[in-house]
Amino acid sequence: MKQQFSSKTLVALLCGAAISFSAAVIAQSNPTVSVTNSPNPMDPIIVTATRTPTESKDVLADFTYIGREEIEQAAQTSLPELLQQQRGIQVSNTGGAGNVSSIYIRGTNNNQSLVLIDGVRVESSALGGPIWNSIPLSSIDHIEIVYGPQSTFYGADAMGGVIQIFTKKGGGPTTLDASVGYGTYGTSITNASASGTIEGVNKTAFALGVSQENSLGFNSVASNNGCSPQNPNRTCSFPTTNNGYTRLGANGQISQEWEKGQELGLKVLATRVNWQYPSDALYDSAYYALSAPTQNNQVNNLLVASIYSKNQINQYWQSLVQLANSTSSGQNLTGFSNDKIDTPENTYTWQNNFAIGADTLQLLAERRDQYVNASNSPTGTGGGCGYGIPCAVNQSRTTDSFAASYQLKRGDNLANASIRNDSITSYGSKVTGSVAYGYFFTKQWRANLNYGTGFRAPTFNELYYPGSGNPNLSPETNRNVEAGLHHENQVYDLHLVAYQNNIQNLIQWQPTSSDPFGLWAPANYGLVQIKGVSLGGNARLGKFIFKASADSLSAIDQKTNLDLPNRARQVGNIGLEYSHNKVQVGSNITMSGQRYGSPSSTTNTQWIAPYALVNLYSSYEFDPQWTVFARWNNMFNSNYQLAYGSNTPSSNIFAGIRYAMK
Repeated sequence: MKQQFSSKTLVALLCGAAISFSAAVIAQSNPTVSVTNSPNPMDPIIVTATRTPTESKDVLADFTYIGREEIEQAAQTSLPELLQQQRGIQVSNTGGAGNVSSIYIRGTNNNQSLVLIDGVRVESSALGGPIWNSIPLSSIDHIEIVYGPQSTFYGADAMGGVIQIFTKKGGGPTTLDASVGYGTYGTSITNASASGTIEGVNKTAFALGVSQENSLGFNSVASNNGCSPQNPNRTCSFPTTNNGYTRLGANGQISQEWEKGQELGLKVLATRVNWQYPSDALYDSAYYALSAPTQNNQVNNLLVASIYSKNQINQYWQSLVQLANSTSSGQNLTGFSNDKIDTPENTYTWQNNFAIGADTLQLLAERRDQYVNASNSPTGTGGGCGYGIPCAVNQSRTTDSFAASYQLKRGDNLANASIRNDSITSYGSKVTGSVAYGYFFTKQWRANLNYGTGFRAPTFNELYYPGSGNPNLSPETNRNVEAGLHHENQVYDLHLVAYQNNIQNLIQWQPTSSDPFGLWAPANYGLVQIKGVSLGGNARLGKFIFKASADSLSAIDQKTNLDLPNRARQVGNIGLEYSHNKVQVGSNITMSGQRYGSPSSTTNTQWIAPYALVNLYSSYEFDPQWTVFARWNNMFNSNYQLAYGSNTPSSNIFAGIRYAMK
């Protein structure tokens, strides 16, 4: 059942409405108020597509850029919800901002796309993919999404694309920023940051930020959940209490340019999230009796740290050396278990860019060490260990990589070619390659063709999970081909891309009759073809900013001819923003067709209904350093699901005030 507005929520809603109304009245009555323009996000410099800063018009890979302004407008919105509003992205979520989410880039699985934070891989090597609810929006400066396989630049897991998150960095005069807000479900968000440059004999840039989020949450157990008390055919019992969360975050960067072109720096992001989720407790160890509802806690810590040295050796050669660590650790707190897991990764990278006229040759050497240290219990694994089957998992593997790429620019012609070899413990060498060609018909119109291959190494859970892991799994592989037509000028841009992605050796978990407990086990028996068309555009017309996208895709298991779960065949987004003097008002609409919600490989059952979400946001700068803001998500209280059997937030608002020293 959808939550009703509480008295505090209603007060916050009225405040938000008053803010917007007052802002409009004041702005209209004060024609002397000046306009504050933010940097134009329609012409960004893109780093992720080639691992080197490139003007957006020269990027041959399909991409999306999310600027700081759009992130600030998100307010109570979580990172997965913000990504859901972008072209080519779909989301699965089991219960709001604090719960587990999966991101599907162009129909690929959550663990088939790579996520970077400031150039460092962020993933759980046990599960695959990042723990999305560990990443607070307030730490993010901007985001780059690059579509299509990028394994030749980044190695394993970049089969569907790469999402790179850039945290806030220093530079320029010292500034202070802070905001506080409150909204529906008792949600409060507070953050503060400082950044700038210390001028001296050598230039030192710094940035520091902290954030805190608390929410009482809502009941995430939908009436169609197999464990819902409202389900007459239920075989288990989930509680229907609210599921809250807390999230803490801190980020920092410091860099020193000790000579022109010579920079040494350190970057750190640390977060902790504690969220509740519904479960059930079984009465006896044989797992045959009825179950009772219980609410469990999951705690996850994320640490991403890197030290780098960027050196201009001479006018033709730039070197980047980076040493990085990414550690995701979790603890599952239930009435019967206290299972823990740590998945640290160490990465050592040496990247060299050589300027050859207008061209660039890039040579890269990289080593990645992955570890998993898990203390499991028979209860936590559903009976997968004990009785002679080890519960603990302590494994590691190493990947040594060498890559080369060449970026060519000749008049109206652009071309990229790259090749990479990843030598992985127990798997030998995996070679991937990609080529891309682009041609400018005019300065604004460009067409491109791209071909690339990628792979994903099995996760530690797929290989070694107690009682069901399969150490004989082979890596997944894919081949992607796409064609695009692009138009870009100072006022608007349009992008039309058609693609086909064939994935082989897909790893799928299925029930196994040989297991006495009926557990599922992974195997390489999937063959998937994903075909789609993606259309997107942005326009700046006077005081208006317009953004729209539409995606149509087919993600089919070729062996069963069934749709993959959690992928709608049609999705779209529309955004419109109006700015006048110190007032900003905008709305975005997210639409999705029906999706198949069951993981069964034999039937397409449990379809998730289509939905449309309408969100509204506004802000008013009543002082050069002070801004009040409000956001109303799901204005029309759409009853929708992002994962079968899980409720999503009902109509909710968030309002606050922001200080920015200028």
